[in-house]
Amino acid sequence: MEGKKSKFYYRSMENRKGFESAAGVEEDRRLMESYYPRKAGLLKALVADQCDRLEYEGSFIYDEYPDRRNIERICREICSEVRDYPELRAMEKDRERETELLGELIGALLCQEIHQRRCMRKLLR
Repeated sequence: MEGKKSKFYYRSMENRKGFESAAGVEEDRRLMESYYPRKAGLLKALVADQCDRLEYEGSFIYDEYPDRRNIERICREICSEVRDYPELRAMEKDRERETELLGELIGALLCQEIHQRRCMRKLLR
């Protein structure tokens, strides 16, 4: 019986280290995100909100190879949400190039957010 007890104790200690490490990573991520320019921070919030909706067991974001088309679809959805925010709408002027850059920034932020969530999930397992 004592062997089983110590086995579970050490397993729980491993999880504690994972939680401590995850907390440090999360704290550092929040610090760096606080340095984002205002508009990029607003975009990041929209991306995080969309990823929160994808945070469930079996979500494609946790597949070994997430589907690129799903990521592109989500980027388009976020781009359409930008129209609801006057500060961000100014970034999406009629000029094709600026719209393209906005979409690329959203795509980069989305991939970064998905990567961070995948890493945290692995760290906590």
